[in-house]
Amino acid sequence: MPPLQPPRLGMNARLFPNNWRPVTREIEFASRAGFHGLQLPGPPGGLDEERLGVPLGEVARRMRHAGLEAVMEIALPLMPGGRTTAGHTPTNVLEANLPAILELEVAHVHWHLFPGTAGPDGLAGLEGMLPGAFELGLSLARKHGFVLGFEHNAPGTRFLDEPEACRALLDRFPYLGLVFDFNHAAPEQVEGYLALAPRMTLLHISDTPLPEVNWHLPLGWGSIDFGDVLKGLRQGGFRGPAVLEIGGQPWSGGYGQDTDEALHASAELLRRVVAASGDSGVPS
Repeated sequence: MPPLQPPRLGMNARLFPNNWRPVTREIEFASRAGFHGLQLPGPPGGLDEERLGVPLGEVARRMRHAGLEAVMEIALPLMPGGRTTAGHTPTNVLEANLPAILELEVAHVHWHLFPGTAGPDGLAGLEGMLPGAFELGLSLARKHGFVLGFEHNAPGTRFLDEPEACRALLDRFPYLGLVFDFNHAAPEQVEGYLALAPRMTLLHISDTPLPEVNWHLPLGWGSIDFGDVLKGLRQGGFRGPAVLEIGGQPWSGGYGQDTDEALHASAELLRRVVAASGDSGVPS
């Protein structure tokens, strides 16, 4: 078996309304720290100068100069019927972000869709909207030359939160990708997700105190065995990029844990994990 190869490692750009930095600063930091790319958000109205702090063209120029790749996450809380509270469908939001996707040459785009309200009524109509949404989304992806994927949810969400549900959607759409989030998988689910490794297009890596999930902690603050999971992904055929998506949820101390120091330390820990497996290469 060939040695475990580290994924091309990017970081989640800190462009949150309550934790915002100029994207130019994020580009500079990512380049200095040895990351390969940035994950950028896809807001409902489209990623633009207001969110970034500078025009799209300037961001594209700086990304190319730094040798960084861009991926985009479109995170949408959906109400019953499959629309946001403002009435947008996932396809509406994807279309709004096409100018940024094209300008920034984004190769990997994914939807992170989850119920916007609690209780059984929050799930009403969501399963039924998936086929139509993905048919339209994949049509746009083929037309414009990017890969479209979806991110699974943490267990208990009751929507795209089990390997079987993800497999059913992937079986229906052969060109759809799966974004596997280490900290969204309960221990008993990992084997099921690893079986989907050939269809994974991106990894989200953060830590969590298993069996609790979804804490988005810096690596080493929780109990995930990253080496074991990475080996399983390699053996299953995954060859794509990864994104450090740390920052913490409110119950784990709140946002703000995605400091420069935490990103450096998490990336270095991942390099050591890969090196300890007997490989000559480490993430850079």
